[in-house]
Amino acid sequence: MRNRLWTMVVCLSLCTTLSAQINTDRMMAMGKTALYYDDYVLSIQYFNQVINAKPYLYEPYFFRAVAKLSLEDYRGAEQDCNSSISRNPFVVNSYQVRGLTLIYQNRFAEAANDFRKGLSLDPENRPLRHNLILSLARQERYDDAISAADTLLSISPKYSPAMAMKSYLLWEKGDSAGSLEWIDKAVEIDRYDADLLHDRGLLLARMERYSDAEPDMDQAIYLNPGNAGFYINRAMVRYCLDNLNGALADYDMAIRIEPNNVIGHYNRGNLRAQIGDDNRAIEDFDMVIAAEPNNMMALFNRGMLRYNTGDMRGAERDLSAVLDEFPQFMYGYQLRSEVRAAMGDRLGAESDALVVLMEQNRRFTTAGEPASDDEDEQGKTRSRSDKNVVNYRKIVVADDLENSTGFSSEFRGKVQNRNVDVRYLSSYRLSYFRPSEQIDRRINYSPLLEELESAGKFMDRLFLNCDDFALDQNSIDRLFEDIERLTAMLADNSSDPYVLLARALDFCLLQDYQSALDDLDEATRTGGDIWAVWFCRAQVRARELDIKRADRDMALSSSSADDREIRIDPGYQTVINDLTRVIETVPEFQFAWYNRGTFYAMTNDLHAAVVDLDKAIELDATLAEAWYNRGIVQVLLGRMDAAFRDLSKAGELGIYSAYNIIKRFSGSE
Repeated sequence: MRNRLWTMVVCLSLCTTLSAQINTDRMMAMGKTALYYDDYVLSIQYFNQVINAKPYLYEPYFFRAVAKLSLEDYRGAEQDCNSSISRNPFVVNSYQVRGLTLIYQNRFAEAANDFRKGLSLDPENRPLRHNLILSLARQERYDDAISAADTLLSISPKYSPAMAMKSYLLWEKGDSAGSLEWIDKAVEIDRYDADLLHDRGLLLARMERYSDAEPDMDQAIYLNPGNAGFYINRAMVRYCLDNLNGALADYDMAIRIEPNNVIGHYNRGNLRAQIGDDNRAIEDFDMVIAAEPNNMMALFNRGMLRYNTGDMRGAERDLSAVLDEFPQFMYGYQLRSEVRAAMGDRLGAESDALVVLMEQNRRFTTAGEPASDDEDEQGKTRSRSDKNVVNYRKIVVADDLENSTGFSSEFRGKVQNRNVDVRYLSSYRLSYFRPSEQIDRRINYSPLLEELESAGKFMDRLFLNCDDFALDQNSIDRLFEDIERLTAMLADNSSDPYVLLARALDFCLLQDYQSALDDLDEATRTGGDIWAVWFCRAQVRARELDIKRADRDMALSSSSADDREIRIDPGYQTVINDLTRVIETVPEFQFAWYNRGTFYAMTNDLHAAVVDLDKAIELDATLAEAWYNRGIVQVLLGRMDAAFRDLSKAGELGIYSAYNIIKRFSGSE
C-alpha cells in the first residue's frame, strides 16, 4: 500500500524471560528485524514460532499485530492485540495498535476508548492524542475533537499536524476564518512541509480562492513531485480557473505516478469528453469501471461517449445499467431513446420517450413548472461520496477528511517524516530479488556479479539493491529450500567459501544476520580473496548496526521533537574495514566505493566520504545515490553551491526527494 499506510516498528524493552530449550529471544529478534525492514510475511512466521513455544508472552502477539496491521488484516491484528493485552494490560502500544485496527474497521467509538486507556497509562503520549482526535472527528464530534486538539497543542505547541486537524475541524463547524488562521500557523511552523502547503491550497480552493490556492499547490508539488494526489487536486484548481490544458497535464502526471488512480482516470475522462477526445475518454472510463463496476456516473459517461462514437449496443448496455439503478433519471431515458432509435428499435425508443413525457406532465401538474435535468447544485466539482448521477459532468474531489494532512493516524517507531529527513541513502547489498514495481529505476549490475555466479553455488541471478522491500511467500520458501541444499553441500565440504557465501546471503535475505555472520566469518578464513565475502559481511554488519540504532533511537516516545539530524555512528568502522578489503581486491567496483563513502559520512569523516563518492561517480556517473549522498556531505561542509549541483543531479537521475533538500537549505541561506 506505499498510498501508503503508516507501517512502523515500535521498539519496546525486551522480555525478561530467558530462552530455554528453544531460543525464543533469537526468534523474536529475527521477527523484529524482518518487521523493521517491512518483511511482514516473514516476520509473522518468526512470531508464530515464538507463540508456539511460549504462548504466555505478550510481545510476539503485539508485534504480530503490527505486521497484520501493515498487511491490512485488521481483524487478525485486533485479535492479536486482545491476546497481548490479556497477557500484559500495561503496555501502551497495545492499545495504540488496537485503536488503529478499530479505526480501519470504522469502529471509531471503540477506538477512542482504546486511545483513552492508553492515555491513562501515558497522559503525554502524542501519538495517542493524535489518534484520539482522529477517532472523534470520524464520529463528527467536532467540539470534543477541538478540545482534544487544544490539549495536544498545550503539550506539543509546535506540533503542526494538530494545527492542521484543528483547521479542518473549524472548517466543518463553519468557521472558515479560524480554519485559515490555524493552517497558516501550521505552515509557519513547517514552511517546507509539502502536505501542509497542499492542505492550505485545498482550503483556499474550498473558499473558491483558486488564484491563491494554485501557488500553494505549485509549491507542494515542487517539494514532493511524486505525490499523485497533489497533481489531482491542482488539476481541480486549474479546472476551476478554466485552465483545461493545465488540468489535463496534471491528470496525465498523476496517472503516470499511479496508473490505477480512479479519480485521476474519471476526471481526465470527463475533461477529454468536454474537448471532444471521445475515444481516449472511453479508455479512461473503462479503467474506472474495471476498478469500480458499480460506478454509475462512469457508466453513464461511457454510455454517452459510446453513442457519440457509434457504439450503440455498448451505449444501450451502459445506459440501461444506470437506469436500473436510477429509474427516475429522465435524461437517461431521453438519451437511451435516441440510442434505440439509432439502432432501429422503434418500440423501445418510443417507450423511453413516453416515460420522459409522462414525467414532464406529472411535474407540470404537481409543481407548475417544466421538468429540468439540471444538476442538483451549482459548481464544477463533487465529492467522491456523492453518488447522485445527475452530477455526472462534475469532476471528483476526495472527501474532506481524506484530503486533510492531520487526519492520518500516527504510530511512532520506524518514522518516515512527511518532511523528507536529511539522511544518507542506504548502501548497496547483494540480493536475488528486486522490487517488481521498479519501472523507471535502472537495474544495477556489474560484470563482477557474472564472475561470482559462474561459481555455480547461487540459486539465482544476483542483483545489487539499496531499497528495502518485502519478499513474497514463494521467495521465502525458495530461500529456506536453498539453505537446506547448501547445508547438505557443506556436510561434504564445510570450508567451501562460495557455498558459505551463498548460504550467508540466504540467511541475510531472511533477516537472520547472526547465522549469516557465522558463515561469512568462516568464509573469510577459507576464501579471503573473494571480494563478495567481504562485501556481504559489511552488508550484514551494517544491518546489525541499523537494528541497534533502531532500538536506541526509535523507541516509542511522547517527545514532540522532529528528527531531522544526520545520524552519526562510530560503530561503522568495522564495516569500513571490510569494504576497504573489497576495494583493494576489485578497485573498479563502484558500489564498494559508494558504500564506503556512505559509511565514512555516517561516522562524520566527511572529507574521506567525498573522496570515495567522487570515485564512485567517476566510475559510474549515473549512480544517483552517490550524487545524493555527496550533496548531503557538501551541505555539512558548507559548500552549498556544490551541494545544490549534486542534489540537482540526483533529482535528475530519479531521486526526487533531493529537490526537497535543495529547497530547505536554499531557504535557510
